[in-house]
Amino acid sequence: MNGVTYFVLLVAALSALEVVQSKPMGNVIDLDKYFEEVDSNSQERVVGGYDVPEDEYVPYQVSMQFRTRSGQLRHFCGGSLIAPNRVLTAAHCVNGQNASRISVVSGIRDLNDSTGYRSQVQSYEMNANYQELVTSDIAILKIDPPFELDEKRVSTIDVSGSDLVGADQEVLLTGWGSVFHFGTGPFAKYPTVLQKLSYKTLSNSKCKETMTQLTDTEICALERFGKGACNGDSGGPLVMKSGESYKQVGVVSYGTAFCASNSPDVYTRVSMFDSWIKERMA
Repeated sequence: MNGVTYFVLLVAALSALEVVQSKPMGNVIDLDKYFEEVDSNSQERVVGGYDVPEDEYVPYQVSMQFRTRSGQLRHFCGGSLIAPNRVLTAAHCVNGQNASRISVVSGIRDLNDSTGYRSQVQSYEMNANYQELVTSDIAILKIDPPFELDEKRVSTIDVSGSDLVGADQEVLLTGWGSVFHFGTGPFAKYPTVLQKLSYKTLSNSKCKETMTQLTDTEICALERFGKGACNGDSGGPLVMKSGESYKQVGVVSYGTAFCASNSPDVYTRVSMFDSWIKERMA
């Protein structure tokens, strides 16, 4: 899987961190080092997507933010609110990280909006079968205080059910990831306004032609060249219409290093973890 990468906001600076919530699995991202390099390179901040309109919110979307050594709070991954005190995200976003340095923000479309609501991560649990760039890239965060749901700026997303989503289904991706093809380095451009993109799922058999290590725990989506997930979208929700509301079917996991190319984006298939999620909602 040469050229395959997670969509977490990073430069692939990897090391072991000092305090972690659980035993790290594989590589651990050094977020301090990443943000120091971003600042020294004076970089700006969903390839092919568009701004969520003013006065419109994606109420289940949260920004995961890391407290740097300098005390700044910086977006690095997305997540979805599945209960007032639970957030669903990707395992690789939290693998080896110190929960006390991570908080989540809800009720915003712009990362510069100071009227959002912040909650501290108390702990997290990664799926025990997680393997880097292979399978089970999913985690649940416990947060406190719980968010107050108002159904406009802040609400939960339905993740229940074990029905499999097939090919050619309309899905919606949201995130604050890079809007250019090169998600890191001098070509990266990260928005402060939440982006959204509609595209379609791909059958696993078709996806495997490119993403050869794909497993049944994953679901793929593909749009024409120039549209797709990118760095900073990791952990965020892929949703589809379910009656009058939305249901989350995927968690942003990985793709190719060249974002929004003709290669599929790979998501953790939420329905495969229905029982695992329910057991951790209490």
